[in-house]
Amino acid sequence: MKFLDKLSSRCIFFTFLLAGMLGFYSPVFAQKEPDGEALLNFNYPAVGNVYINGVFFGDVAFLPLGEILSLLYIPNERTENGKGLKGAYPGKNDTWIIDPVTNQLQIKGQSETLEADKYYLGEMDLYLHPDYFAKIFGITFTVNTYALSVSMKTEFTLPIEERQKREAIRKQIQQRSSNTDSTSSPLLYPRERKMLSLGVLDYNINYTATDLGNSTGLLLNAGMELLGGDLQGSYNGNFVNGDLLNNVSGLRWRYVLPGGMTPEKNVGLASVSVGQVNTTGFANSANLVGVSVTNNPVIPRLDLDVFVIDGTTVPDSEVELLIGGQLVDFTRADEVGYYRFNAPVTYGTVRLSTRIYTPRGEVIVQDRQIQVPFSFLPKGFVGYNAQVGLPQFSFDSLGTSVATHADIAYGITNALTVRAGADQGDVFGENSVYPVFGLSARLFQQYLFNVDALPDRYYRANASVFYATNTNINAQYTEYNPNSTYNRRGLNRDANLNVFFPFKVAGKFSGFRVTGERLWFESGSGVNNYQLDFNTQINRVVARINYRGGKRGIVEDGEDVSQFQLGLLTTSLTYTLPRTPGIPVYVRGLFLRGQFRYSTQFEQAESVSFLLSQTLFKNGRFTFGFDRELIRDLSQIQVGFLYDFKSFRTSTQYAKRTNGYAFQQAFSGSLAYDPAGNTVIPSNRDQITRSGAAVRLFIDTNENGIYDEGEEVVPAKAIRLDRSANILIGSDGILRITQLQSYWIYRMDIDVAALPNPNLAPKVKSLSFVAEPNRLREIDIPLYQTGIIEGSVFLSKNESLQGQGGLRLELFREGETEPVEILRTFSDGGFYSYGLLPGKYTLRVDPKQLEFMRVDSNPAQLEFEIKALADGDYLEGLNLVLVSKPGQ
Repeated sequence: MKFLDKLSSRCIFFTFLLAGMLGFYSPVFAQKEPDGEALLNFNYPAVGNVYINGVFFGDVAFLPLGEILSLLYIPNERTENGKGLKGAYPGKNDTWIIDPVTNQLQIKGQSETLEADKYYLGEMDLYLHPDYFAKIFGITFTVNTYALSVSMKTEFTLPIEERQKREAIRKQIQQRSSNTDSTSSPLLYPRERKMLSLGVLDYNINYTATDLGNSTGLLLNAGMELLGGDLQGSYNGNFVNGDLLNNVSGLRWRYVLPGGMTPEKNVGLASVSVGQVNTTGFANSANLVGVSVTNNPVIPRLDLDVFVIDGTTVPDSEVELLIGGQLVDFTRADEVGYYRFNAPVTYGTVRLSTRIYTPRGEVIVQDRQIQVPFSFLPKGFVGYNAQVGLPQFSFDSLGTSVATHADIAYGITNALTVRAGADQGDVFGENSVYPVFGLSARLFQQYLFNVDALPDRYYRANASVFYATNTNINAQYTEYNPNSTYNRRGLNRDANLNVFFPFKVAGKFSGFRVTGERLWFESGSGVNNYQLDFNTQINRVVARINYRGGKRGIVEDGEDVSQFQLGLLTTSLTYTLPRTPGIPVYVRGLFLRGQFRYSTQFEQAESVSFLLSQTLFKNGRFTFGFDRELIRDLSQIQVGFLYDFKSFRTSTQYAKRTNGYAFQQAFSGSLAYDPAGNTVIPSNRDQITRSGAAVRLFIDTNENGIYDEGEEVVPAKAIRLDRSANILIGSDGILRITQLQSYWIYRMDIDVAALPNPNLAPKVKSLSFVAEPNRLREIDIPLYQTGIIEGSVFLSKNESLQGQGGLRLELFREGETEPVEILRTFSDGGFYSYGLLPGKYTLRVDPKQLEFMRVDSNPAQLEFEIKALADGDYLEGLNLVLVSKPGQ
């Protein structure tokens, strides 16, 4: 009996225990099944257009939690039982937990009960009622059951949006460094030297008629490639009253060695020039007919140093680094609030800013400014120039004695450069040699100090600073050699100071500039000059007031300077009409300017002027001006019209003065030989010293990678460059790129979306090329039909294979870390993708789905290659099998 009682009590205990367990797990094993399941079209700018699974209970669509968090990059991790998710959003203290096994719901650290009718635990994800997304994440979903689409609004900036911004910056950084990245944009078109290649011809034809006579002028600038170097020169001819005056100048041949196109390196020899060259001295540059050599690159150096920017702020703050107003890097302050950036210091004026977003929502902006003139050399770099030849005084007049110049500079540090040089020859003066010395220093990153010492001429020191507020100060002092033949003004010394101080008036930027100059003469007298300038903006009106005091003209003798005294007040107003629809078309953007000058010395008005300028016919500009000199009782009316045709530019000017008139008509433009079309291409812009390219997109029918006669040219403006250029498409379908910098390396990206046939794609999506000097280079880009893949994903179950629908497949292109496409399997497990560019790919199942389903993929990933074929590549039978993990 005791045994039966004990057995009965144990049965009752286990019955209650089993009932409790069933009740405890009822949300998992006894949940209500959905009324239906469908793929919903989800479109959001930062995500793009994707499909997500949705399960329906009546008219309400429950959405997949794990898939949405993955799409939006909201950080999360699995709970201990593997069925729930947890994380912190939007702030690190806003913790949340959703666990269907324990019915646990935590929102911003506050615990609640997970309602059983507002979630569904599916085979591949946990589906939630849209109310929970709004309550936990501040995300409001709206589902259109008729269109099967989902729209979204969010209260917070999503992690994917921040991530997208950082990725855009990384792409910009990659483009800036693409010249050295042979993987992302291989140099397919390096420097191609030619013995002879036709180039470009700039022209300007000018006819002038006045009451004193007529004249016709012709200016020609020609450039081409000869013997592997660039050859150029200018011809200037004027026909005046029956006489022809002409001159040839700048005629020189230059050979640029490979080192001249690598500014990041310090080479022994960069280029050699022969012909009419100029000396590179600090002062008194001379024209020579001779030879010039240098190791300075023809491509300007861009980066000089790396500037460390670090600091402390509120821990876990987001810190952005901006250079010139552009976001270039992003980091998060560590647990003690420390952050650090390594910013490149480029030549010119560099504005560095840090923008800090604290967890409390505060925004802290810190600015600093750095100036680096091109006179600075990187640490350890040596730069030199040398010229030798006969001095040229005119086109047909050469000196008889040889003149030479040489200078050398050395970068002791990135902030200190010293230089020295010498001029030798009669053309420079009476002395046999004129030495030159110099030093450039940068103190505390933003203070510049420069010294030039020319013992036979002068000693000069200059200091300047440019603050982040745009306040800048420049001071200069010069001590002259009184015995120098170059001291024609009889000066002992001079000094000047220039200060600019910006500020705001009624929220508009304004500025005040003060300039002062002091001249000391050998006679003992001195002259003071000064200038005050104020400018501000009132709505669309820009006002400027300027006052100049001191002397007028050049003082040759400081004994009596009273006759040169000057006091002049100038005021001006400018106004530009907005281009808004409410304003008539013919006056939109109209520019007006009025100026009044008053002599404070003579206490009377000196002059008044008015200018009107307006764009006409989109590519033209009309100007009308009136000037009145009140003191001399003279007037002038000017009328002008400039128009840019596609092939040339025309300019017409007429001026009627009190005592005469002047009429001028000019035509200008350039002609360039196009090797791709074997024709001459006209342009309305100068092209000498510049470069260009003729780009031909074509369908490579025979798959040999080169253009053959008869192959179809694809007329599309489907290329982008990493630097500014002028790109036009011709009637023959060839793209002409002009206004490139000679010898520079450019990155070209092919925009597949801009091709007229969506199934066409290049074998290489990005490439680099060297811009050839003074000519257009030919670039052919073969296009092929894109590839198609097809396959299935199977689930191994009970020793049989079943198609698994609703899976996310990630497709990666070789060398990229982010998927180029997310594929979805259909209900039978099948999938396909089209429009794939030629190249190698990897395909895998989303690892998070594999983890949720507790299965492995066999194989773990598929590797395949889309070949560049004229008819496109087609791959099928790309199959994956999902098998349960051991022990499941």
